[in-house]
Amino acid sequence: MLRALCGLMVLGGSVASAETHHFKPTLGHATFAVRPPVLTIKPGDVVESESLWGEWYEKAGGKWPGEVGPIAIEGAEPGDTLVVEILKVRPNRDTAVSTQGGRFGALVPDEGTAMLNDMFPRGRYVWRLDRARMTGTVDLPGSATKSITVPLRPMLGRVAVAPEGEMSFDGIWPGQFGGNMDASDVREGTTVYLPVFHPSALFYFGDGHALQGDGEVCGSGLETSMDVAFRFGLLKKKTIEWPRLEDAEHLMVAGSARPLSDALRIAFVELINWLVADYGFAKPDAYQLVSQVAVVRVAAMVDPLYTVVAKFPKRFLPPRAAGADGGAPGVRLADMPWTEAERVLTPDRVVVLPLGAAAKEHGPHLTLGNDQILADYEAARVVAARPVALLPTLTYGHYPAFVEYPGSVSLSSRTQKDAVVEICRSIARFGPRRFYVLNTGVSTVPPLREAAQELAGEGILMRFTDVLKAGKAAEDQVRQQRWGTHADEIETSMILYMQPASVRMERAVADGEVVRAGPLTRDPRVKDRHYSPSGVFGDATLATWQKGEKIVEAAIADILKDIDAIATAPLPATGR
Repeated sequence: MLRALCGLMVLGGSVASAETHHFKPTLGHATFAVRPPVLTIKPGDVVESESLWGEWYEKAGGKWPGEVGPIAIEGAEPGDTLVVEILKVRPNRDTAVSTQGGRFGALVPDEGTAMLNDMFPRGRYVWRLDRARMTGTVDLPGSATKSITVPLRPMLGRVAVAPEGEMSFDGIWPGQFGGNMDASDVREGTTVYLPVFHPSALFYFGDGHALQGDGEVCGSGLETSMDVAFRFGLLKKKTIEWPRLEDAEHLMVAGSARPLSDALRIAFVELINWLVADYGFAKPDAYQLVSQVAVVRVAAMVDPLYTVVAKFPKRFLPPRAAGADGGAPGVRLADMPWTEAERVLTPDRVVVLPLGAAAKEHGPHLTLGNDQILADYEAARVVAARPVALLPTLTYGHYPAFVEYPGSVSLSSRTQKDAVVEICRSIARFGPRRFYVLNTGVSTVPPLREAAQELAGEGILMRFTDVLKAGKAAEDQVRQQRWGTHADEIETSMILYMQPASVRMERAVADGEVVRAGPLTRDPRVKDRHYSPSGVFGDATLATWQKGEKIVEAAIADILKDIDAIATAPLPATGR
């Protein structure tokens, strides 16, 4: 979050006193404007709701259902900034509609661009959504490929506050108030910052897209309705000019204008102003740095205004000492110079080492970097919840069961053990004596156990995640497969929850039905191993993100308990 402004952040009386409001909308509005609120909440409160469904989704020419709101936030005043943490955006219908042609889209004559070309034929594509597996399928009747299935990445096209003064904007307009920005960065895990123009801010949302490419060139994403959850906050007496966004990797500003070049200029000018005001950059230096490292997304190039999102990688922000940002209590050692690391690495600090393979097969539907996704996700949750010092992820380990599958890499057990021991020793010399390995493998457990024993003899306490136990109760509740331990129902469900765009559910299989001792093999002639031509051991076709949510959240809770325990556990006596 806006780290330099933490002192102005208002989240209500306390986190414990925050309320969760379950709001069922019944009426949508066609415009963003000042009107009586449908719900009033306090800063820090969570709202669980849904966007609206209507006849537009059900038939060509149907009426658009409008946007939900306005939601009033107590204490918001003109000149403040509304903070909207997007906790959930998930489709709640089995279909999504994408329309094209006519005078709406980036590649056709529109109301603002006269052309002699004939209008592109109107079309209406109805996509079939598999909400559990987070995929969308569409028929392509005129093509050699008659249908295609793609992973979904849900987002909200419209988040807004009531515009300045007495202005009222139709729902298709973006602007300084937010509105129809159609930026695919407005998704789970993103925080949106909007300028406040009226008392109570008056927040609107809607226009769910199950998926949308950059530019929204046909004029429509995969339009459907969403289950949503937001947490609201305020930055008091902090004025911003245009909507800002932030996720784990980027600071972002959305600028909307026409022509496209003006939208780009707005976004980059405001991004530079943000770096100058809140992160200590001189304007000439920020201009130079942004020019070399920033990235840009053409979010939507659709009538009436175009939206550009300028993105600054957060790894280039100045590092801060533990707790200095008022946000995450933990720190990432890779983001700071040694002079700040020296202040952080105190004897009472728990140091966390994520361990997750970046080169290990996970069947045809998951990536070789699957375990790194797991480790990095868990690390982000831990550093946001506990005052740990986080090391970079160790992406190689002892994985001998998978070496028959191209791309898989395995270290020897001794090399794995030695790597962990030497990493812990390197850090322990500066003060910390407590280490926790965020382990994502099974075959890594024996070398980690040996590492813990060796370190204990030096007075260093090291513990690690046992993946066969963390989240096990939740796993037992949702499991449907008869067996499975790898790239299976459980692991695939976890990734569907953590990073659905990396899963190719149309390629998921049930495999490994010949259950034997030993590692996996692709060779049916080998009788002392699990036979699995695909590299899957279990039934990945049963995976759903809902199962993944339960397993992941339970596992995170168990991991945090482990870290809390190690923070207060006595250190081993030296010389053991």
